[in-house]
Amino acid sequence: MTRPLALPSVLGLAVGVALLAVPASAQQLMVVDNTNNRIVLVSAVDGSVTTPVFIALDLGTGAAPGTVIQALDNGTGEIWITDQTADIVHRWSDDGTTYLGEWGTGRDNIRGIHLDFNRVWLCNFGTGGAGYGFAVKEYSLGATFIASHTFPGSPFGIISHNNELLVSDSTNDDIVRVDPATGGVLGLFHDSDGVTGVDFPGQLSKTTAGTILTAGLVTPAGIFEYDTLGNQINYFNSTGFGSTPQGVHGLINGNILLGTGSGLLLYDRVAGTFTTVIGGIDANYITPLGAGGSLGTNYCMAVINSTGTAASMSGSGSLSVAANNLTLRTTGMPQNSFGYFLTGRDAGFVANPGGSQGNLCLSGNIGRYVGPGQIQNSGGSDTISLSVDLSQHPTPSGAVQVVSGETWRFSSWFRDANPTSTSNFADGLECVFTN
Repeated sequence: MTRPLALPSVLGLAVGVALLAVPASAQQLMVVDNTNNRIVLVSAVDGSVTTPVFIALDLGTGAAPGTVIQALDNGTGEIWITDQTADIVHRWSDDGTTYLGEWGTGRDNIRGIHLDFNRVWLCNFGTGGAGYGFAVKEYSLGATFIASHTFPGSPFGIISHNNELLVSDSTNDDIVRVDPATGGVLGLFHDSDGVTGVDFPGQLSKTTAGTILTAGLVTPAGIFEYDTLGNQINYFNSTGFGSTPQGVHGLINGNILLGTGSGLLLYDRVAGTFTTVIGGIDANYITPLGAGGSLGTNYCMAVINSTGTAASMSGSGSLSVAANNLTLRTTGMPQNSFGYFLTGRDAGFVANPGGSQGNLCLSGNIGRYVGPGQIQNSGGSDTISLSVDLSQHPTPSGAVQVVSGETWRFSSWFRDANPTSTSNFADGLECVFTN
């Protein structure tokens, strides 16, 4: 079905707005606890603990954990966990119950891991063999090694931003821009002096306002925040609250979680204070469960619905046009709610269109997936999903073929009762398609 989106009428207007970005966040976050060899789940809304032991890494099955850095939901049923001292990536089922082994070889002292641009990117530091050293290693979505890209310093954290990769350099105290097409360095996102600016940056993440966060491991220790161009706009000093900050993640309510060598901390922006969420643990990187391995880049801020959370978009499968294997997913919806996916070329931001309680993250010509079998119902879960056909991509003027190199954006609309009959939207998902 390719007729124009009719509800509401303002959806067809091109609206000039300031875009808000949001990380690829589900409603729970995975926190690495090296002290107890476990992955803890906390709320992505307020940082409270939801599941104390989601994955027990020391079950005696498979490779023993060493120093675990980051857990990543790969979007296709597995959690991948980087191990800095064991030099392996542990594989677990995405429900946290089953150890599935490990993947890849040719790594030494690995840290952050990221999935985007139809590739897996892994930060490598050690020089334990040929082709090692300071490098960002590139793998297929199936974890097959592709290339090792030389990096100017010691890479620690990695995320996507503006169709590039951002990598923290703990040797030179910088945040570096990397070209995902070639793996080459494009320049600096932020050039720190390591004295008044960040010294030894660790994890990188995005806030719901689109700013970039990193954790500074040594003095001046704490949380550093940058605007979308790399200018430092905030520093939150954690000295005296937690030693060696390393993991950081912005929450939906605007506050920030900080993983340190002495506990998981919560920074309250309004009060300007740190409080302890989990004390006495070595808390490392903090990453989303559910959409952490999403293809593409999330943007725009969704509004909390009747569940008390905001709905979030993710994509799994492949951004290859030839593969034609993209599945869209919305999580954080009300149960038994009807919804459908939207698509367009242009990002946008329209608050409460047509009386909806949500934000529309698209503008221009918007197509909708409302053909036979495409309107979904969340049933007893909080999720709808749809495997889309890239050769029949809906637009108001008819179905089109997605072409390699094109950027398309996705969102979803769904019914809600909050408290009376209304509707809401998920955030936006930007996808750049390849051959």
